[in-house]
Amino acid sequence: MSLDPSTLISSFLALPRNRLSPSGSVSNTWNFSIRHVPINPPGSVLFLLNPGSGYVHVEGPLPPASDTESLAVRANIIALLLMKSFAGSLGGAASVGRPWEWRTDDAEMAGALGECLKGMGIGEGLEAVGVVGEEERSRGEEEWGKFLRGLVQVVDNPGSST
Repeated sequence: MSLDPSTLISSFLALPRNRLSPSGSVSNTWNFSIRHVPINPPGSVLFLLNPGSGYVHVEGPLPPASDTESLAVRANIIALLLMKSFAGSLGGAASVGRPWEWRTDDAEMAGALGECLKGMGIGEGLEAVGVVGEEERSRGEEEWGKFLRGLVQVVDNPGSST
């Protein structure tokens, strides 16, 4: 999928938006954070988690110098990766649509990202990026740990199946 901002924005806005995930059994709420991947080559990725289902998606990597960029530039990168994630059906065959809401573990980023999304024409409440609570933060850490252990296993044993 193209990272062209206008294409991503129009593709994202064309998606349906529902309170519940496509299964109808959990909220269409997504928590996200920037996570460091400590294997070669090291880098950072956007980690998304639907806390109701435990479904995980990773998008990236982020550009290598993004951690030294201004908050506004980092917010723009994250906004584009979020839109790419959902416009690309979170890597699956069926569209999950736009999230009903999304939250991050970084309050400063939530504010900057909200302004960025608003400037891109993203509305309907999605410009109001929430901040996860302690329970959701812990769940995110747990799920990231599982994902990272699996990734390290695949890298360390490329011929084996997990």
